[in-house]
Amino acid sequence: MKKTHVSVILFLLFAVFGMVIGIHIEMIDKIENQLPFSPGIETQEIADLRKANQDMKKRIKQLKSQVTIYEDEKTVENIVLQNLSSKVNEYKLLAGHQIVAGPGMIITLASTLDENIAMIVEQKRYLINLVNELRMAGAEVISINNHRITSRSEITLAGNHINANMTPMAPPYVIRAIGDIDDFQRYITYRTLLFELMEVDGINTSVEFADEVKIPALTKEKPMEFFQIIEDTQ
Repeated sequence: MKKTHVSVILFLLFAVFGMVIGIHIEMIDKIENQLPFSPGIETQEIADLRKANQDMKKRIKQLKSQVTIYEDEKTVENIVLQNLSSKVNEYKLLAGHQIVAGPGMIITLASTLDENIAMIVEQKRYLINLVNELRMAGAEVISINNHRITSRSEITLAGNHINANMTPMAPPYVIRAIGDIDDFQRYITYRTLLFELMEVDGINTSVEFADEVKIPALTKEKPMEFFQIIEDTQ
């Protein structure tokens, strides 16, 4: 039986016992008022009723104590569920299944010439290298053209366009990254020659830092169907 059901049943028992005690007390008062004896003299019936009342009060006290125990267990159970929910949300975040926002930067790659830059971007691995460098610079979440990039994402050339997460993307390529802005600024200023190389190949880069960058959740992902979870017996 679920604890919530037990609590409801106990509550109903309290109500019933309360009503019974009230009835018994009322009966005692009526009997005492009708008796011609001295108030100090109790008949056997009154004594039995008083004893029944005392027994019911003890039982109610026991039930209240039991409810307190259930409530304490419920509180602990809630903490366990909260921790579990927190873990689930953490894994959902790592898998890219939650919309996120935070400080970061926006990098736009566009052609300085009137041509498709998809081929040169893929041949020189510019997007892949940029994503890897952003991760090294502390980027926690990354997207390209609003496609969330996770550990299972692929960035490949498909015909005359680039695919990310099995979805075609057209230039300009807008890369959003969430992380520490100071680290990103140091990365842009000192730690990469990638932008200079892209400029030589006719790719213009613009960088914008923002206090809030919003990145959508993953919209498409390859199914996982060949692996099996093996329990650690060590």
